[in-house]
Amino acid sequence: MGSIRWGRAVVICAALTLAAGSGVVAARLAGPGRALESSTPGSAPTTSSQPSLAPSAPAGGPATATPSGPIATADPMATAARTVVQSNLYKAGRLPASRCKEPAARATSPAKVRLYYTQFLACLNKSWAPVIRKAGFTFSAPKLVVYAGRQADLPCDLTSTAVYCDGTIYMSADYDLKNHASYDPLWTRTTMAFLIAHEYGHHVQSLAGILQASHLRESTLSNSNLALLEHRRRELQASCLSGVYLGADKQYFPARGSWLLKWRWTVRNRGDEWNPQRTHGNKTSHSRWSRAGFDAADPAACNTFTAEPATVS
Repeated sequence: MGSIRWGRAVVICAALTLAAGSGVVAARLAGPGRALESSTPGSAPTTSSQPSLAPSAPAGGPATATPSGPIATADPMATAARTVVQSNLYKAGRLPASRCKEPAARATSPAKVRLYYTQFLACLNKSWAPVIRKAGFTFSAPKLVVYAGRQADLPCDLTSTAVYCDGTIYMSADYDLKNHASYDPLWTRTTMAFLIAHEYGHHVQSLAGILQASHLRESTLSNSNLALLEHRRRELQASCLSGVYLGADKQYFPARGSWLLKWRWTVRNRGDEWNPQRTHGNKTSHSRWSRAGFDAADPAACNTFTAEPATVS
């Protein structure tokens, strides 16, 4: 999840591991070691380190003088709460259509999978850039790496199907090739569209500061249930933002007919019920937020941080 660092070499990452039939997802904050959670159905996710939020002063630096009067300091938790709840992203308005059609490449080879995601990413950039700028943030496009097999030379530990890490979206071609060859090709396409737009949703969160603020909030919660609730709010928002793009471009994509029916089935059957950690929301919540984004085509519909806990369960 993003090119955001606290202290020394701390990277926020998100990983999505999806079982072909169940649509399982998992995410984890990576610390200095950049370890990512690897989850499979029926197994408990591993634990990774949390970031140091207060970097130490450089050795040999000047001593800090203590003023005689009171010091007005910002409460980082209050700032984080304002960032996730009141972000200008929610006020920027409807996403403009990219006027892009669905990429014609099909998941029959790594090169074609790479072409699909490359073309899709360009369309995501086209729609999101003006909204990010209108909200008052600096836009930068994420990098894209589509890989096949295990690539140990990459900077992020790719143990999952889709990862947003250090400003780069990583997509596994192997997952899409297997789905296209062994399952429903149309389901493969709707899954690919959901995945790349979901990972881009994390990039949007990063540009708006929501990603960092939410991780800070989660890291301070000693109650594991509340920490998981914060995690689900973040992930369900990314899925909602995924729907926002598809809803904005539905006339041109086009997202209608059998494609739309299959996409609705896809988001309706992608839940974390199998995972005792419950990091991404159950099928009902995932469907609700994905469809809310699609129907509104506006990030204002994706403020999961003010939602009742029952709707992000």
